[in-house]
Amino acid sequence: MEQPENQMVITGMLQLSNRPGWQAFRELIRQRLLIFARFRQRVINRETIPLWVPDENIDLDYHLRQVDLRKSSTELTLHAYIEKLLSIPLDFDRPLWELHLVETAGGTTLVAKLHHCIADGIALVRILLSLTTVAPGGAFFEPHREYKPVRRTGQRHSGLFNSAGDGIRRITKALYKFVSMPADTATHVKGALQPLKKAAWSASVPLVEVKFLAAKYKATINDILLWLACGALRRYLTEAGEKPETASSFRVSIPVNLRGDTDTLMTGNQFGLVFLELPVGIENGQERLRIVQRRMNEIKASGEAWVAYGVLSLLGKMPLIVEQFIVNFLSSKCSAVVTNVPGPRRPLYLAGAKIEEIMFWVPKSGMLGVGISLISYNGGVSIGVASDANRLPQPEKVTQYFVEMFETEKTKAL
Repeated sequence: MEQPENQMVITGMLQLSNRPGWQAFRELIRQRLLIFARFRQRVINRETIPLWVPDENIDLDYHLRQVDLRKSSTELTLHAYIEKLLSIPLDFDRPLWELHLVETAGGTTLVAKLHHCIADGIALVRILLSLTTVAPGGAFFEPHREYKPVRRTGQRHSGLFNSAGDGIRRITKALYKFVSMPADTATHVKGALQPLKKAAWSASVPLVEVKFLAAKYKATINDILLWLACGALRRYLTEAGEKPETASSFRVSIPVNLRGDTDTLMTGNQFGLVFLELPVGIENGQERLRIVQRRMNEIKASGEAWVAYGVLSLLGKMPLIVEQFIVNFLSSKCSAVVTNVPGPRRPLYLAGAKIEEIMFWVPKSGMLGVGISLISYNGGVSIGVASDANRLPQPEKVTQYFVEMFETEKTKAL
């Protein structure tokens, strides 16, 4: 799926309370990250039959970068530096990851670039968190024991399909939905892409207040976050001159984690995709929420994620030209990708430095130019937006509108 205009790279950011010692940080990476084989391997035969092979001369000085923007003649900000990293592809002659320890006037931030072929988003977040400790100099955080961001829809197939006949019916229905979906409504967020990317992220909002909204409206936390994102997108489209009321849909693809509770495998991809029509054309906020709830409940009961997982697995065994056609076909049905990752509920530490905030930006495949990421950490929830510079040149407006809508709806609900 890698393209010059749309890299399949997950970019993450850990904002730290202070700068960790460089040698201690290097040793941490050597001991805790390089134990995963994929971080010591590179990909060959990309255009035919891709294979993982060991990199016999892995150079940590290449993969680990110290960046001091305080001394930069170009006066790059952290925001500009992250956008630059989003726009530059990884080197396929090397293992597909980089870690940048960035110093700015505002503090120290670890920025990670990790290719999706190493693992899916849930797994990569777990891998990054496995580098952390629960206290300065304390025990290492164990993601598979303490942090289980697992969707429990069906534990593999058990409980999802009541019978073989029910399974066939649901699979057939899901396949028909994928094939028969019309192309998504034409708005300016869809169209030709370019390598230059934009990025934005919000300060965190209190998770307890998101839970309050969920309880007030008898919704899930995920429903509330999707509702807020929908409202932010509606406002952005309206102010950009679009007419959301005339939109037949604003469809987003949502990755669904399919790992079981006992799955401790940290690499590889185990996720499906579901397609949700966000009701951006509905003016009334409460009606938008009810529609999001109803559509998400229908999706959860459908088994679509498992069907998509099967399709993606099958695609990986097909010729490249077929893969590209199907990826572009599916991405034509959507306007954006939206993902929600529940994170650790307590503070964590990296090489002795407290992690203040966590953010990541989801990759967009095919012709998608907008990715929206939601992540919780230590009692807060943040939103991030990564976008093609042609398609959504001001992603910071979406993050701003998300927070403003949250504050407005919280006040209304009190």
